[in-house]
Amino acid sequence: MLSGSLVDVAGNYVEGQVTVLGPDGQFVTTQAVTGGSFDIPVEDGTYKLEFDPASSEFASEYYRDKADLATADVVTVAGAAQTLPAWTIDRRPNVLGVVRTADGRPVPGAYVAVYDAATGTQVASDYANRDGSFRVGTQAASVKVRFSGYDPRTDDLLAAEWFNDKATLETADAVTPTAAGADLGVVSLGAGGSISGTVTTEAGAPIYRAYVCADLGYCDWTNASGQYLIEGVQTGTSEVSFTDPIGEYVGEYWDNVPLSSTTVDPTPVTVAPGQAVSGINAALAVKPATTPNGTDLSGTVRDEIGGAGVGYRVQVLTTPADPRDASVVAETYSNRVGAYHFDGLDRVGGETEFKVRVVGEAGREDGEFARRTIWAGDKLDYATSTTITAAPRTLDFLQPVAGGISGAVTSEAGGVPESPYASFRDVDGDLAGYGELEADGTYESRDVWAGDYTVSFGAYNHVTEWWKDATFDEATKVTVRPGQMATGISAALSKDVKALERPQVEGDAWVGKTLRVDKGRWNTEGGSKFTYEWLAGSTVVATGDSLKVTKAMLGKKLTARVTNDAGFAQGQAVTATTPKIGYKPKLKVKVTAKRIAMTLKAKPLKAKKVKASVVVYEVKGEKADGELKLKKIGKGVVKKGTGVATLKKALGKGKHQLVFRIKGKGKVGSGDLVEKVKIKR
Repeated sequence: MLSGSLVDVAGNYVEGQVTVLGPDGQFVTTQAVTGGSFDIPVEDGTYKLEFDPASSEFASEYYRDKADLATADVVTVAGAAQTLPAWTIDRRPNVLGVVRTADGRPVPGAYVAVYDAATGTQVASDYANRDGSFRVGTQAASVKVRFSGYDPRTDDLLAAEWFNDKATLETADAVTPTAAGADLGVVSLGAGGSISGTVTTEAGAPIYRAYVCADLGYCDWTNASGQYLIEGVQTGTSEVSFTDPIGEYVGEYWDNVPLSSTTVDPTPVTVAPGQAVSGINAALAVKPATTPNGTDLSGTVRDEIGGAGVGYRVQVLTTPADPRDASVVAETYSNRVGAYHFDGLDRVGGETEFKVRVVGEAGREDGEFARRTIWAGDKLDYATSTTITAAPRTLDFLQPVAGGISGAVTSEAGGVPESPYASFRDVDGDLAGYGELEADGTYESRDVWAGDYTVSFGAYNHVTEWWKDATFDEATKVTVRPGQMATGISAALSKDVKALERPQVEGDAWVGKTLRVDKGRWNTEGGSKFTYEWLAGSTVVATGDSLKVTKAMLGKKLTARVTNDAGFAQGQAVTATTPKIGYKPKLKVKVTAKRIAMTLKAKPLKAKKVKASVVVYEVKGEKADGELKLKKIGKGVVKKGTGVATLKKALGKGKHQLVFRIKGKGKVGSGDLVEKVKIKR
């Protein structure tokens, strides 16, 4: 066995791959190194070792600290295990630092790209750690570094930038990597930039549902006032286009450049990190109207809360034998009053029957609700929808409208927990959606279809709970209605694992009997491991969820301690103390008038050693949880094995079920004994 360890100059373990080569470089074997140590079985012989790092922080090298195979040290293995001295791996020249949001939060997974300052080509990259720290190694003598990432709370794209707060490769500051690490300090990424404006007709009327795009696919639709806001725009210059998918207006580039122009370039829009660029407006010309060549299918799109369905895709599909082979053969948009039409279905080759749908969308603007896809005949899917033929007809659609759920996820420990979530399940238990969390812990979802839901909340290192401060079985349902928000659906999560109902010892504390533990009910159980300990005072006398009571335990009182290990934390709860351990009592009774004569035995005790106090109850029924309903009717004392219980009033004629609660003295055990008696009068 050839063994060794890989460390950096500070003694920290290094991971990568060790390859064993023959003296002339022929491959022998290789092993991935995790945790910094390796054990490689080899035959007797002479070898050279090559290391390839798992991280760009470190350089490849040969054993020991050699640059090539020719100069590498020879390792000899002869008849015994060989353990090499620690192999120190040198870092490449590197750059290091920390990536944070503008308000100081780490950006885990931020992408750090390193470019050769001389050639402008990318030469290395890495992702930031959970705390936002990074270290990227490179052999380039001078580099420029670009940073990008997402806000860890909102998942919004942050504005990419070059070191040091520069917008382009050309203007970025150059950095010289060093073996110790050229420290770039804290790199703060602000919110992405934005471009906004208004789209109108040439007469100045706002155009609803015009589509505005900047470079790299950053787009937005105009609202009812013709306004748009493209967020998350990256730094630099972008070309902005204005189009009308509904087909009523002619598209163009900013500033008033036709989309088809080959002679005039669009005017670029420059965005600095976090900059809000406004006033990028357009006035679109009306598109010349065309005369339909007949109309096979027309109608309107509206929603169930009374609005016109503007700019929704209406699609016509084929009807093959297998619905999975259906394809879209025609598509249009509903216009700005919700109307649509198709004028050529009779010319679709080989098809005479069709299915039609209006494609739903998520909420288009802040505060709007999602619309659901609806099929002909007001059906929810292909299979149940109405089939139409290519003949002139009117077909109207009524789109279902979602409702919403909103609230907040916080921590009992204060503030917003790490990685919070709120999820919704329908009455079948199926996952129906998630809330969109903001940095302050508030959330909302506006794409929840009408119905009843349970809402669960969770976060890293916190106990999951269900609204309203409940476990899964006791969750309160949230009713969602079309176009309405169910508000205040919130939770303050606990980091502590706690028993909601105290564990209990089941069984009688009598010698020879077996006691068991009911673990109780906890705020988290699904993935937990439960363990059990039995204690006499503070001393653990046994483990496990059951205990056989032995004579050695006479006179002791026991408790059971339950530990719930949920992984991220654990909690404990202790049962009530049992009566002191004793021998099992046996009772015989005789009822006369308002007195009950009792004979009590507790083997192996002699009669003169049998003492106890007794409380008598009559069973009056059963509770919802199965427990007996008891009414106290008398009490008494047993001495030397016999005694009398005096009743408050005589028992009436007929059958009675009595419970005698025995509290034993000395070595007599305690517990409830049930006797059935019949009164004849």
